[in-house]
Amino acid sequence: MSRIYEDVIKEINSRLELVDIVSETVQLTRKGNRYWGLCPFHQEKTASFSVTPERNMFYCFGCHAGGDMISYIMKRENMEFREAVEYLANRAGVTVQQETPAVRRKRDRAMGVLAANKAAAQFYNQLLLSAKGKKALKYLQERHLSPAIVEKFSLGYAPDSWNTIEDYLFKKAFSQEQVKSTGLIKRSDHQQNRYYDLFRDRIIFPIHDQRGEVVGFGGRVLDGSLPKYLNTPETELFSKRKNLYGLYQARQAMRNLNQALVVEGYMDCLKLHQAGIENTVATLGTALTQDQARLLRRFVEEVVLLFDGDDAGQREALRAIEVLHAEGLKIWVVSLPGGKDPDEYLELYGKEEFLQYIQNSKVDYIEFKLNRYINSEVELNLEKRIRIISAVQKDIASLESELAKDYYTRMLSRRLQIEENLVRRELNKNGTGSPMLNKSGIFRDNTRYGKSSLEERLLVSMLKNPLIFEEIQRTVGLNIFRNSEYRQLIRSFADLASQKDYCWEDLGSIARQKGFESAYARIMFLMEEEEELKLIEVQGIIRRIQMRRKQLRWHKLQERLHQMSEDADFDQLLRFILDVDSFINSTHKGVTS
Repeated sequence: MSRIYEDVIKEINSRLELVDIVSETVQLTRKGNRYWGLCPFHQEKTASFSVTPERNMFYCFGCHAGGDMISYIMKRENMEFREAVEYLANRAGVTVQQETPAVRRKRDRAMGVLAANKAAAQFYNQLLLSAKGKKALKYLQERHLSPAIVEKFSLGYAPDSWNTIEDYLFKKAFSQEQVKSTGLIKRSDHQQNRYYDLFRDRIIFPIHDQRGEVVGFGGRVLDGSLPKYLNTPETELFSKRKNLYGLYQARQAMRNLNQALVVEGYMDCLKLHQAGIENTVATLGTALTQDQARLLRRFVEEVVLLFDGDDAGQREALRAIEVLHAEGLKIWVVSLPGGKDPDEYLELYGKEEFLQYIQNSKVDYIEFKLNRYINSEVELNLEKRIRIISAVQKDIASLESELAKDYYTRMLSRRLQIEENLVRRELNKNGTGSPMLNKSGIFRDNTRYGKSSLEERLLVSMLKNPLIFEEIQRTVGLNIFRNSEYRQLIRSFADLASQKDYCWEDLGSIARQKGFESAYARIMFLMEEEEELKLIEVQGIIRRIQMRRKQLRWHKLQERLHQMSEDADFDQLLRFILDVDSFINSTHKGVTS
């Protein structure tokens, strides 16, 4: 497949949701981390067709159709690969162009910058843990951040020097253009073609995208100087509007809980993770954006906003509500007392009381807006009461449940001291409009579809655990799977794993090209549900495989003996005796080892 198509497909996946595309023809219901519906590719009465939004993949446990967004459109629309890519590119507003030398250079440049970012993050982390980072490490310890959190988030330190990161990356053979493109150096205003480090004497927070790639950095001063926080500028790879701090580290907990806790700052995010509240992400110094809301919707159907308790934080919460509501997410808001931020509250009262406060004090977004509007008014005259009703009119109209609508009508009546029938009449003014249907949740459970075989559990374990993969490869090799597609999958994975940088999307592309995308889709689903085998179980499987191979070899030797005629020549007899001797020796080793 042309690399230009790989880039186009990545862009399509960042802009389109497979759930939305499938929903055009299939009624989907969310269960846990997936959506389920009747398969569009075969007749069935019980839903066995599943879509995983995080991976943009589908799989049917009935007819075993599966794959990614491209595979789905190819099958649904009866299209060839190129037609499906162009069809989706058109929908996503992505231009498909031939891979010109300029396009190839752009892709190579991006890969070079990612490598430079990764090297920089590792270097900053090494500096933090060295003698040069003693002051910064002490600061983090005073903020009660543990070594485990420092390691989990790859925190670092940029020393008070003008050219530390520039010199280091040059020594690592990165070009000046690549280093400039990281955003870690700035051009001098006084000397032409001279650059200096953006971060000096700051704690460094590497920012990872959802695939774990370092795409940007944040830095915090150690003293009271301004600006307190600084991010790398917008680059080809990094946009504050399209990323969330901590998403890569939080993604599994978010999926498991079907909920994301959104805070405003790096330290808030780190402290909550340290307290075991690992479904926490942070905005990057901007108001929550539509891109960030879409990113959240890939993982969860419920968001809790935990912004600072001061007036600015509450205003940001109001803005975030509108953005999240447009994406069909269920929204809760927690307002901390005394204008505190989450880090401060956690320090004062501890994890248990913090979690209890969230549970007892969270309100849904309509009640939060109502509280905010009422509390901002010194005196509630009739005009202001009507304005407040109008402000939540669309929110109440968008509710699917008549019971919920009635609940908020009565709440408005009570809080605004207006007769209920008058509130209802005001809410129904100018029509209520069509409800905004939630794009996600119906209910949540841990339903599992499709019983996995021992062969599949072994394959999942090999993909999850490098030690198991290496043990199988060393002892019995990779040709142990009866399913030919699984053999192709593990061989392709072995080829990828030998490369320096790879990701699951790369394996998915190979699966589509070689025609085993359904097997790949099934194994990706099972990877989320199946626990990996214990090493003792794997060793038991290896012994059974070895025993079966010895039995087959013995049977072949017996067949050769029966086929040999009485007048077999000396060479034939000698080869046979040597093969028997080899077999006996290998069996003896297997018994004694």
